[in-house]
Amino acid sequence: RIRSFVKRSEPNRSVADVNSIVNEAVELAGIELRRRQVQLSQSIAARLPPLHVDPILIEQVLINLMKNAAESIDSARRPFGQRQVELRVHRRLEEGQAVIEFAVTDSGRGLPPEVMQHLFEAFYSTKAEGMGIGLNLCRSIVESHQGRMRAENLYNDREITGCRFSFWLPIREASVQHQAGPAQGDAGVAV
Repeated sequence: RIRSFVKRSEPNRSVADVNSIVNEAVELAGIELRRRQVQLSQSIAARLPPLHVDPILIEQVLINLMKNAAESIDSARRPFGQRQVELRVHRRLEEGQAVIEFAVTDSGRGLPPEVMQHLFEAFYSTKAEGMGIGLNLCRSIVESHQGRMRAENLYNDREITGCRFSFWLPIREASVQHQAGPAQGDAGVAV
C-alpha cells in the first residue's frame, strides 16, 4: 500500500539546482553520519546543469543512501580511519544521453550475492528492524524521473572493500536551455 500510495502521484517537478539538492541531503544525513562517527567526502562537478525533478524526493534518495552507507560501515565495525562515505556527483553519458550521476560509496562489508539479487524488492531487508521499503522506494523515485539505480560491491583483489550505490537522472534539454537562457528566435516561453 505504501508503494502504491507513492506511485499514485506524479513527482512535483521543477527546475532544481543540483548543488542545492546535495547540500540539503548532506545536512540532513549529516546527523546520522556524525552519530556513527563516519566521515563524508564530496566530489561535485562544477557547472552542472539544473535538473527537472522533484528536489525533495531526490534529496530523500540521497539521504537514504548515505544513512545506509553509515550503517554498513558501523555494522562492519571499521576503525575510525576507515569510516568513510564518499558522495560523487558528475555529468556523463548513458547510452548517448546526457545524465547526472549520483554515487554513494561506503567502506563497509559489501553485499553477498543472494542479497544483491533481492536488494530492490519490496519488503526485503537485511536489517532486523528494517521494513524493506527504503531501497525499493528509492528505486521507484529514481525511475519515476526516468533514471536508473544500481548497486555494486567494490573489490581489492578478492576482498570486498565496500559498496557503491549510484543512480542517474537525465538532463532535459529544457533544463539546459533554462540555464543558458532563451535561444535566438525563442520567445522565452518556459517548456
